[in-house]
Amino acid sequence: MKIAIIGGGVMGSIFAKNLTAKVVDRNDKTPEADIYIMAIKPQDFPKAAKRLEDTKGKIIISIMAGVPIARIQKACPGNKIIRSMPNLGAKSAASMTIWKSKGKLSPKEKSSIIKIFKAIGEELEVKSETLVDAATAVAGSGPGYIYHIATNMQKAAKELGFTQAQAEKIVKQTFKGAVDTWQKSDDSTGELEKQVTSKKGTTDAAIKTFKKEKLPQSIKKGMKAAFKRAKELSKL
Repeated sequence: MKIAIIGGGVMGSIFAKNLTAKVVDRNDKTPEADIYIMAIKPQDFPKAAKRLEDTKGKIIISIMAGVPIARIQKACPGNKIIRSMPNLGAKSAASMTIWKSKGKLSPKEKSSIIKIFKAIGEELEVKSETLVDAATAVAGSGPGYIYHIATNMQKAAKELGFTQAQAEKIVKQTFKGAVDTWQKSDDSTGELEKQVTSKKGTTDAAIKTFKKEKLPQSIKKGMKAAFKRAKELSKL
């Protein structure tokens, strides 16, 4: 099965690294393929779609944020459309990709699509396209939230006396340890939080401060803002 990637940016390059695929950049001729991965920015879609306007009976996988299946179908009729949302974890083959298909897939085609997504991490098929927009707010943008928290933890560590290098090492390993423990445990995050939080202890003092400063509400508001923006992009 031949795969062509339209777009040579970060995500396009990641897919190419993990798959035997031809990358089609701006001025390249579009090759014949069975599956086309549109790894481009939403604003570049109209120009990229022209490359595939005469293509029929193929599978088109989109990783464009906010671009609905109906719009892709209209620009590239006669093809099976997969709308997906991977994340930056793909750089280390640890992406969480959520996807929705339009057009009846054969068992072989579905197997091929799952293999493509598993080449960059884990995958989850959903029945509602709205959940792909929701995935943009949860998984697609998620690494950015984590890095934002990690950056501010490093800043706080420096204020407590550590060097930047020390702060980065401590925070990076703390994140790794927490996630590894979570992955290997049957406990929920709430239960794991209780295990590290002694009554009137240091973690308890920090979490009470987070709640007082409305951190939980801020996280929810931020994710809902990302979801709202994903819906807005679908109307552009």
